[in-house]
Amino acid sequence: MKNFSVGMDVGGTFTKIGLVDPKGHVVRSVELPTNPSAGPLSFVRRAMEIIRDWKFDSVGLGLAGGVDAETGTLLFVPNLKGWTGFSFKKAFSKSLGVSVHVDNDANVAVWGGYVVALKKIPRTVIGVTLGTGVGGGLVIDGVLHRGATGSAGEIGHMTLELDGPLCHCGRRGCLEAYAGTAGILRLARAKMKRLPSPLTPKALAADRTAGPVWNEVGTRLGQGLASLILVLNPDAVLILGGVARAGDLVLGPVRRVFAAQPFREPFRKVVLAAPLDRDWGVVGAALLSRERR
Repeated sequence: MKNFSVGMDVGGTFTKIGLVDPKGHVVRSVELPTNPSAGPLSFVRRAMEIIRDWKFDSVGLGLAGGVDAETGTLLFVPNLKGWTGFSFKKAFSKSLGVSVHVDNDANVAVWGGYVVALKKIPRTVIGVTLGTGVGGGLVIDGVLHRGATGSAGEIGHMTLELDGPLCHCGRRGCLEAYAGTAGILRLARAKMKRLPSPLTPKALAADRTAGPVWNEVGTRLGQGLASLILVLNPDAVLILGGVARAGDLVLGPVRRVFAAQPFREPFRKVVLAAPLDRDWGVVGAALLSRERR
C-alpha cells in the first residue's frame, strides 16, 4: 500500500483513524476512544498500536481547537483538557519516522472536501462544517488559509445578533448558536408543538413539522455565508458535516438568502456544494499530510 496515508480525526470522545489512498478513498478504518483524561502521550501510544502494521508514507491529524501547524502543537482546546502544549507532530514523527502534519479539525475536513468533492477546481472556497459546533476553513488561491496566528476560518463565531442566544464560546448571537446542534435543538423547542424522540438533528430532518426550524437554521447560515461572500468573492461554498445531511431543508433557505442580496455580482457564479457526508476529517488530514511531506 505504497503512497497511502493515515488520517486521524481526534474528537473529545472518539477518534476516527483511517488508511487513505491518494484519491481520498478510505480503505481501512478504526474508531478509538480518545480518553482525554489519560493524557496525550497515552493517546499516541494507543493510536500507534492500531496503525503499527499498516503501510503508509505520512500521517495527518485534525484536532478541535487552535493548532500551530508548523510545530504540530495544540495551542488551546475546549474538550481535551491537559493536552495543550503537546506536540503531536514530534511524538508521532519520532515513533514512525514519516512525515506528520497536524491541523485544526475543520481545516482538514474542508481540505478533504476541496480535494475530493471539488477536485481542486475552484481557486477560492469558503468551507463550513456543521455538526455539534460550526467550524470553517478557507481555501484562497488553492491554498489552505490559516491567517496570522493560524486562527482563520472561525466561521461559527461570526456574530449575527448582538443580543442573540448565548453560544458555548461565551459570546452571544454567534452563527454556531443557531446552526450548531445545541442551537438547532433550542429552535426546535421554541418553534415546535410536538418534539421527536430522541430530539436530534437527524430526527428533525425526518419530521415534516420541523420546517420552521430548518428555515431559520438555513436563513442564519445564509446570512453568515453572504457576509463572507461579499468579503472574499469565492468561486464556491462547501458545506460539510452531519447537519448538512438535512439537504434542501438547510440549503433551500441559504439559496434564498443568496438570491435576495442586492449586490448581485459576487453571488452570480458562486457554487453551493454539499457533497454526501463521509469521514472528511480523516480524508482531509491524510491528504493534507501528503502535501506537507
